[in-house]
Amino acid sequence: MASPTYSRLDLIRFFAACLAGFLGGHLTNYAVILFAQDVWGMDALAGAGFALCFGVPLLLGWPAGAWCDQHSPQRIAQFAHGAFFLALLLLAAASRNPAFGVPLYLLGATCAGVGWALLAPARMALLGRLAGERQAKLAVLFNLLVMLGFGLAPLLLALARNLGGWPAVHGSGLLLFGLSAGLLVGLRVPGLGGAGHVLERVQQGFAYVRATPLLAQALLAAVLIYLAMGPIQVMLPRFAQQTLQLSELARGLFLGTLALALLLGGAVSLWLARRFGQGRCVLVAALGSGIALGLLGQTSSLGLALLCLGLNGIGAGIAVSLIVALLQHESQPQLRGRLLSIYTVTSQVVPAAGGLGAGLLLEVLPASQGLLFCGVGLTLLFGLAGWRLARLRAYA
Repeated sequence: MASPTYSRLDLIRFFAACLAGFLGGHLTNYAVILFAQDVWGMDALAGAGFALCFGVPLLLGWPAGAWCDQHSPQRIAQFAHGAFFLALLLLAAASRNPAFGVPLYLLGATCAGVGWALLAPARMALLGRLAGERQAKLAVLFNLLVMLGFGLAPLLLALARNLGGWPAVHGSGLLLFGLSAGLLVGLRVPGLGGAGHVLERVQQGFAYVRATPLLAQALLAAVLIYLAMGPIQVMLPRFAQQTLQLSELARGLFLGTLALALLLGGAVSLWLARRFGQGRCVLVAALGSGIALGLLGQTSSLGLALLCLGLNGIGAGIAVSLIVALLQHESQPQLRGRLLSIYTVTSQVVPAAGGLGAGLLLEVLPASQGLLFCGVGLTLLFGLAGWRLARLRAYA
């Protein structure tokens, strides 16, 4: 049976849906973190909420990849949009119900985790089906939208809070997910089918990774890079408040500048890879990102903080974009959903663990010392990876 063909309009509305969804998803994450920090003054609860947002995929993310291979990833994505809708409604209820606020808050964070577990592999499986032979280039564009949503979400949250408080934040998220769901309506991407129980199909994905050292090393590098995302999201808002003493809107702008750095890193990633080799660029950029994170914790000047944050974001943008391009380009179509579910679980669970640890660390250390501690640890890990991951280092 011939594979279906997709028009440029299909790709445009897919990418527009991704941008709206990425922005809404990261807005939800930041809402979880900042509500616990700013309203309740509980950093540990903020870390726990963030851990639920990206920790639920530890259980649900593996079968999600198998479902995206077997069934329509468009349909899986729409289920995920529903989970995010419920998450935002529960977070809104938590802000209005002091007696049951914490349980509702944790339940909302859990629903956000369900949404991420389903939506992340569904989007990447959709990209693999729509992109055809243009996997590498369109994967970089896809990742640019991921980073744009991640970077602009705190700015949108700050603007919404200034205009209408937390109800405006939750309403903005609902509108974004409504737009994302609407743009995918009618995009017919049938499942690839396949026999076997879902657990057997998940095991096939793991066996494929174990048998392909390049993919295994790329996923290990992704684990290390995403380990920095939890501290970034949990510690940076507190660092901007404690050390830089920024107002709420200024804090949103400061965190939003990370988007520019991530986008710049993603934009130059393929250009650098063509000249210096894709694997070497991943490892060098990751090492530079870790060093910049450590230096960020040692400055109290806004200008130097922006410079360090920019270097951190550029390094992360280069490394993540090239890893996504590698995984999309090197994966077999019939196993792509399961391979990318391993990647997306990595991109969610590892930041969740880092976010929980960062929240606990903030209970005993100021944010500046916490960033230094995380930066030094990550720099050592990235240096070790550059030495040991020979297959990835040699990948051109």
